[in-house]
Amino acid sequence: MSRAANESTAAARVGRPHDAAHPNAYPAAVVRQLSALTTEFYAREAASFSVTRQAPWHGWEKAWEVISEQRPSLAAEPLAVLDVGCGNLRFERFLATHTRGPVAVCALDNCTALAEDGTAPLSERFTLEFQETDLVEHLLNNHGTPLANPGTCDIAVAFGLMHHVPTFALRTRILQELISALRPGGFALVSFWQFLNDPRLAAKAEAVTAAGRAEHNLPLFQENDFLLGWQEAERVYRFCHHTPDAEIDALLANVQQALAQAHSSSPTFRELARFSADGKPGNLNRYVILQRH
Repeated sequence: MSRAANESTAAARVGRPHDAAHPNAYPAAVVRQLSALTTEFYAREAASFSVTRQAPWHGWEKAWEVISEQRPSLAAEPLAVLDVGCGNLRFERFLATHTRGPVAVCALDNCTALAEDGTAPLSERFTLEFQETDLVEHLLNNHGTPLANPGTCDIAVAFGLMHHVPTFALRTRILQELISALRPGGFALVSFWQFLNDPRLAAKAEAVTAAGRAEHNLPLFQENDFLLGWQEAERVYRFCHHTPDAEIDALLANVQQALAQAHSSSPTFRELARFSADGKPGNLNRYVILQRH
């Protein structure tokens, strides 16, 4: 079965409308409920999750190559980095092996236990400011408050985050925040989980979504929205969105439009690269590398 057919079949069996780019797919109360399930998952499973998330992602090497080609002196420069959804800070450990200069990191996540698990091995060259932040709640409540000071970062990343953000509108906001945080010439590195590329994960997503929706009295999901569990844990759910390339295109177009409306001098950007990596089949994350003009 082709990837497109697999995605369509999984979506149809769970009974979701085909409306991937709907700007406001769920009421705020449902968005908060979906986000709360994910928050509870990480609070409960932080230790077991972190143990399985120690090695750097393969895609980070290629992403670093892309931005280093644009700025050959990058590894030696002092860097200001924004990491949205930092988890256990393994990207910071990756940076420690790929940089030589001082690195100041602003790291955001709502699971402090994960972040604390990753602080000890960090290089002395690193200055880390961790902010416990409920990103979804921030986006729902603080429409005019940025996640970071605009125009201050050399690199802004969101790895393993976008699939946990319910609705196209909020995913657009995350990307907008990343671009706005960059200095001219800065880079945004973003991954989108494409777990429906794996038939095993697609089947699990279908079954777990049906069980989780019934247990938590959730409405029909939008296209490519699912719940996933974790290992052998029972009644543990995390919201996960599969993001196909057509939606990535729409997200980038919406971000550029939103930035143009929000700024008299719009921080425009260009797409440097898009590629797949990670997971056993090598195609479970879709990376997008952007550069601010």
